[in-house]
Amino acid sequence: MVNRASFSKILISDTRGDEIAAYLSARRPDLICRVRTADTLTAADRVWADALIGFTVPVDLESSSIRWVHSTGAGVDGLLRPHRWPAGVTLTRTTGELGDRMAEYCLAHALALSQRILVFQRDQTARRWAPVEPAPLRGSTAVIVGAGSVGSAIAARFGALGCVTLGVSRHGRPRPSFDRVHAVEELAEVIPAARWIILAAPLTPDTRGLLGTKVLSRCRAAFLINVARGGLLDTAAVLAALEAGTLVGAALDVFEEEPLPADSPLWRAPGVLITPHIAGVTHVAEAGAAFLEALAQLEAGEPVPAAVDPARGY
Repeated sequence: MVNRASFSKILISDTRGDEIAAYLSARRPDLICRVRTADTLTAADRVWADALIGFTVPVDLESSSIRWVHSTGAGVDGLLRPHRWPAGVTLTRTTGELGDRMAEYCLAHALALSQRILVFQRDQTARRWAPVEPAPLRGSTAVIVGAGSVGSAIAARFGALGCVTLGVSRHGRPRPSFDRVHAVEELAEVIPAARWIILAAPLTPDTRGLLGTKVLSRCRAAFLINVARGGLLDTAAVLAALEAGTLVGAALDVFEEEPLPADSPLWRAPGVLITPHIAGVTHVAEAGAAFLEALAQLEAGEPVPAAVDPARGY
């Protein structure tokens, strides 16, 4: 049994802070919420709050009274990166239906490529009638890097359409929705089988640059989809793989620097489709509900499934 904890003073640092505060107040009137940005945050706020909701940490946790941080997204690398995480500060995250939405994003790109949608769109613009046979999704192999809730949701969608789903995780333990799961050390050996390479892993020191030249040079006309974090990719290696043809294209929703700079070569790379980090947008109700669920568990001294190990990053 976890020790019971009490939280009532909630600091919210999010672009939708007022909406999140309204959601919480309507369901837990006993909570006192303050909405602040990095510019409006004061020293008094740091001492006042016992919990923080946001996508980044605009305070030095060690010099604050904050004992719990709740991420409004599934990823927590933005919370962990600038800080040394203090002992005794709980970290939780929001998942909600993010896995389902990210799975739909991945599937949309896979189907568009399989059915030659962009090819036919270009032909239509040129008023050219040029039949090209679609390539069925069924029977193709999806290598999904990350076998957590998001990766599992993606595997379920691809598996339902007849794809072989190979997961890659830290330990390679079997997971539902995957035909097989491999340890991350086996990635370079698994990757040649992939028609689809889908990134759904957290960004940690161990996963940064995971897909570099060693892995991408072993691809065989694969299509890359990244809904995780830009830091998992070596951009130079991606561009080289596109030029060499080991990658036939990529759908990239996340980048090391966002917004993606106008001079990034990715904008001009053939076969690359860029979207502005929209594959898994968290809704206000999801973030609020996830916070309240974790709050109830903390207050009751129960285990918190949404808790994150700051040392591992997930």
